[in-house]
Amino acid sequence: MKISFLYKLVLKVIILSLLCTFNFFITAPVDALIEDSHNISLVTRQSEWPEWKLPGPFKRSALKKDIVYPPWFNGFWIVKSIDVNQTETQPIEYQAKFQINNSQELVGERSFNAMSLGKAILGDKILYVKDDPISPNRQLAKFEDQEFLETKVIGRNQSLDNASVFFVDELVLQVFHSLDVSRVKQVETLSKYQLCNSSFAISEDFSDYKICGEQWQAIYPAPGERLASQPLKTRHYKLILDRG
Repeated sequence: MKISFLYKLVLKVIILSLLCTFNFFITAPVDALIEDSHNISLVTRQSEWPEWKLPGPFKRSALKKDIVYPPWFNGFWIVKSIDVNQTETQPIEYQAKFQINNSQELVGERSFNAMSLGKAILGDKILYVKDDPISPNRQLAKFEDQEFLETKVIGRNQSLDNASVFFVDELVLQVFHSLDVSRVKQVETLSKYQLCNSSFAISEDFSDYKICGEQWQAIYPAPGERLASQPLKTRHYKLILDRG
């Protein structure tokens, strides 16, 4: 049962593209999946969901730094995540922070955000989340009973349409370790964010001070596991970011 709880975290922690990894041993097959294919726009990628396959519209150069968010993300937020395909379940709520880094760019506080989401889902089963101090693309989470989740961003692309609609697409390699099993998966999450308006409603009246998001996610097998990199599973979420 512990693995089922942790696999739920693996799926949800990607909601804000918050986790990144310390895994180095599958480099050759991964390189074949992250070739520059940014001739496909993120709007086109969204329209193709759930019929995705790899490689996606990722830019190798985008891995040199973290996701850079538009100014309206700055600050502290309460995030509500709604699974569109399971509307009978309660939304998950957690905290998220975005702040200016040393390069004067607005980025997410990945370890804080991932830990907050993990706590909302698993409570005390998650012990800590650590960022790689030299890379924004790697992260390690530890759970009870000596179980770990390594994550590494291996593909990224982002765009800002007319300064009002923000797209970001990330492909993440995840390695889950327990005492008796290791599992490898790839997860792609395409996110679309904009300031809320009357056209984006989830049974609530939003103000301009909230951010509305939508995410399309695909879970792929490990690199090299299959010849065709088609999703094993797809998911669809809607997000609401409100000032905390």
